[in-house]
Amino acid sequence: MRLKAMSFNRILLAAAALAALAGCTDARKDLSPDFGVALRSNLAAQVADPEARYEGVLQPGGDGVRAALAATRYGKNQVIQPAQAATSSIDNKGAAKSPAN
Repeated sequence: MRLKAMSFNRILLAAAALAALAGCTDARKDLSPDFGVALRSNLAAQVADPEARYEGVLQPGGDGVRAALAATRYGKNQVIQPAQAATSSIDNKGAAKSPAN
């Protein structure tokens, strides 16, 4: 009985030593050198540059003259209403109906 207890203790001690040494291995040695580059690149693309300079870069969209005229009409309560938008509908047979029907 005492022999079994000693061998069990030795096995337990050896297992504990192996488990402790397993933490000493370097997991990064199996990774490629560019591991994580895509993640860092995507993260950098989503971070705004607080010191961005846009001098000389034209902003998209908008016409200043047209916007000024619209603001003037708005101030005089002479707003031009946008055209009515319409959608088509589908009847129960699957044929498209025109917006007028």
